[in-house]
Amino acid sequence: MAYRTGELDQKIKFQREDKTSDGMGGNVVTIVDIASGVWCKVDALSGKESERFDKLNAEELTKFVTRYRTDIKEDDIIEYLGVQYNIRYIPKRSTRTMYAEFFAERGVAL
Repeated sequence: MAYRTGELDQKIKFQREDKTSDGMGGNVVTIVDIASGVWCKVDALSGKESERFDKLNAEELTKFVTRYRTDIKEDDIIEYLGVQYNIRYIPKRSTRTMYAEFFAERGVAL
């Protein structure tokens, strides 16, 4: 994982679902920002189209690289250019690592 700081030239937001009681036994789910304006490197890894139930679906797997952070979980969301990406995998690294990688997918149900 050898990256240069200058490669982190895109901005993203980290978001998380927040459930609050609606007062009638149910929950209201809202998306809240955890961190915004985070500099990152974005690499599109793969993409595919599929047809399901007479609907065309497009999916994309993307790698986001940021400075090392421990506050992000695999059930969080990345927003990049107004599109939400569901974080699928965060490789575990040493705390001495300078950068963190987040593998996320768009075009799938969050």
